[in-house]
Amino acid sequence: SDPGKVPERVKTKSGVEEIMRAFKAGENPDFTRLCTTTWVLKGLRTKYCTHTGACVEDFDHFCGWLNVAIGRGNHRPFIVLACAEAFTQLCHIYLCWACACHLIKEPTTYDWSWAVVMQYPLLTFIAVVHSLTSPGIVCLAVNHLRLIGINLTTNEMMNASRYKHFWEEVEIPTGQKRKNFKNPFNKGSLLKNCVDFWWKRQRGQSVFSPKLGAVSPISTL
Repeated sequence: SDPGKVPERVKTKSGVEEIMRAFKAGENPDFTRLCTTTWVLKGLRTKYCTHTGACVEDFDHFCGWLNVAIGRGNHRPFIVLACAEAFTQLCHIYLCWACACHLIKEPTTYDWSWAVVMQYPLLTFIAVVHSLTSPGIVCLAVNHLRLIGINLTTNEMMNASRYKHFWEEVEIPTGQKRKNFKNPFNKGSLLKNCVDFWWKRQRGQSVFSPKLGAVSPISTL
């Protein structure tokens, strides 16, 4: 599915012209937001994905399992899939255990386990595979739900130190200055961030300045 690709800009209608117009208007545009591959003037959460070959709006990460970038266009279906996969695997583990308990009756745990392995090797194999892979899937789903709750993307979680809009300089009592992390996209509460992700769809808009997280006018919703 389309992760939210931003169409390439053509000459005379590219991000360069937008920057020049901003200069003429007396503004101080951020040159780092210009993608020199697609000539798109990117929003703060729009990133160029080398695997996709395009800028992706609200870029989260590139999923190797699905072989697609995860962004504004498919982030919600991805979360549903991750949660459904985690739930399915846990249910499958329970079903394997319930079937083994019904099929094998032994007085001790050791005898019961050995009988399951010897008499039902396929059932054992399936249970072992799910037991080994389900923790990773559950952790993946939980982590993504946590990021939704604080309005961060996977990319931002991993590369926050590279993005200056996440840091503000404050003076400590000793007179020295240090940088504190501050999420400009956090809407203020878990509920508001979840409503924003699932309903309002304004995750990339900064709460400090609406223009800060503005997306190029040509980007598709």
